[in-house]
Amino acid sequence: MTAQQEILRRLYRDRPLAHKALFAHRHPVASPPFHAEMQNDWHGPSRGVLDLVFRGGAKSTIAEEAIPIMAGFREFKNCLIIGENAERAVARLHAVKREFEANDLLRQAFGDLRGATWGEDRLVLSTGAAIQALGKGQSLRGIKHEDMRPDLVFGDDLENRQDVSTPEHRKKHLDWFTLDLLPACDPDYRVRVAATPLHPESLAMVLAKTPGWIVHTYPIYYLDENGEKQSSWPERFPIKDVLHLEQTYLARGQVQGFKQEYMCQSEAPETKAFKQEMFRIEPQVRSWQAVYSMTDPARTTNKDSADTGHVVWSWIGPKLVIWDAAGAQLMPSEIVDLQFRIWDEHHPVQMGIEEDGLNQFLLQPLRQEQVKRGLTIPIQPLKAPVGKFDFIRGLQPFFQAREVQFAKPLPDLQAQLLGFPTGKIDVPNALAYALKMRPGAPIYDDFNGRHIGEDLRPLAGRPVWLALNATRSLVTGVLLQVLDGSIRVFADWVREGEPGAVIRDIISEANVESGGRVRLTAGPLHFDQYNNVGLRQAVAKVPLELRAGVQPERARDHIRALLRAERQGMPALMVSSNARWTLNGLAGGYSRALLKQGQLAEYAEEGVYRTLLEGFESFVGLLELGGSTDGEDGDRFNAVTHDGRRYTSMLGNKR
Repeated sequence: MTAQQEILRRLYRDRPLAHKALFAHRHPVASPPFHAEMQNDWHGPSRGVLDLVFRGGAKSTIAEEAIPIMAGFREFKNCLIIGENAERAVARLHAVKREFEANDLLRQAFGDLRGATWGEDRLVLSTGAAIQALGKGQSLRGIKHEDMRPDLVFGDDLENRQDVSTPEHRKKHLDWFTLDLLPACDPDYRVRVAATPLHPESLAMVLAKTPGWIVHTYPIYYLDENGEKQSSWPERFPIKDVLHLEQTYLARGQVQGFKQEYMCQSEAPETKAFKQEMFRIEPQVRSWQAVYSMTDPARTTNKDSADTGHVVWSWIGPKLVIWDAAGAQLMPSEIVDLQFRIWDEHHPVQMGIEEDGLNQFLLQPLRQEQVKRGLTIPIQPLKAPVGKFDFIRGLQPFFQAREVQFAKPLPDLQAQLLGFPTGKIDVPNALAYALKMRPGAPIYDDFNGRHIGEDLRPLAGRPVWLALNATRSLVTGVLLQVLDGSIRVFADWVREGEPGAVIRDIISEANVESGGRVRLTAGPLHFDQYNNVGLRQAVAKVPLELRAGVQPERARDHIRALLRAERQGMPALMVSSNARWTLNGLAGGYSRALLKQGQLAEYAEEGVYRTLLEGFESFVGLLELGGSTDGEDGDRFNAVTHDGRRYTSMLGNKR
């Protein structure tokens, strides 16, 4: 055996070696192990081999090398290269043709294989074998070479997105391949297909389920034994670059595209709950709208842990407007900081936090940070849903009806919605709480941006009032002034704690804010002998006088009238942008309770906004009854009945 024969024998027995030795110019970086598997099966006896390989994984390159090698070893008589269209097929044939013409190593191994017919779409080799190019769906007339039917077929990415877009298109191409092409081949044909899975019912996926076919699936990354992502071809695609590429696709909202092109995963767009066309980005600036937020905290911060997802939104009529949404791996301290950042930027009516995470590791740090900052934020613990996927699917009708708007691009939310139910779903899960936190009808639905003032200050020489209210664990106050029948609200306070523990600080801060001594009022409950919560007694220890207001509901018609009225070209009721709690309450936080049956209750939802605004209403009701708030006859009525009616008592303020 000559040296030449020994080389050919080794190349014949070791096809990966043949690829490496004869086509070294095509391999500037080391080949990954999966290339050898593909090469062995390409040259093997199997009738059908399907390569589902990520873009850039060299599936077509291997074919362009395998065909010349098989030609040199006389392993086919009539090879058919089929492309998505004729142009693609000719381009692939041209790459093969170039190797016959310019590859000296190939010529040394097998001799000059160029033959008499050397065209753009058809080659006849010196061995007598033919290689032809054909577009998918073209007529199969004339594909015989002499009397030889095709015995080797290479299908190169036969389908595009249009081809798989409808059942009719998919059936058409499947029928052509299985009912026209294969029967036209030699009985001992071998078919090799390189494909991207564009649809679960695409030709490639049908072939993948066909008995007897060898199927290779190589995504661009995989999970190792430790659950960490590793590149399938690290020499060419370092994992850092791969993950950056994935994030680029996600940021563009092309989750499905990345899965198809790089992860070799097919999904039917028509079965996805959320589709790209459902997303509407409508830039807008938030002003008076009531805002809500939800944070779904992750328990751990390992590499493969869930993200902490948070979303900030408003319900504006039937529309769900999303101001912000993101997901990230955060430490507990960072989750706490996130809540205060959300408050500083958006001042939500309620700030939902998933209850288990709150109780496990966030409750105490949040309380400590509120004390440290001298600030109370409206944290609302919420129980996690029983079925998370169904919980998120509840958003689909709103997206389908185009009633969801993004106030800015929100790549994390968009990517996770497009990937749902696979991959990370932490941000959509946080958004789904918008349905659970949707408020009932606002008590004051006439409130809008007209009623907000940026720099309201008390007018000197006129009384300034602090309308107080309290429960056994919460004290609220609204600082306001009555000017010629108009009301101006300047500031407000919400403090956790018993009245005796916090009232002195609230009054002191209100005096500073008003530039003088404020006058205090509270609702009739606080003058009830048996049902008061200690507010009146706490004020007496300051010591200051607490004047009685009326039942809150008696003021609502008057407040509604003020919201609709103007005085000297200005709204009759205006609230400073600094009075954040009052703004939130009037904008929607103070609303009728929503019953489980979906009906609206006649009473307001329990909570901080009800406490705050009922204190405000109790004061405003004095105006409705004709009481004076300018200090001249304010002492004339010094007592109140159980139903809020004021009268003059002989006991005066000793009651």
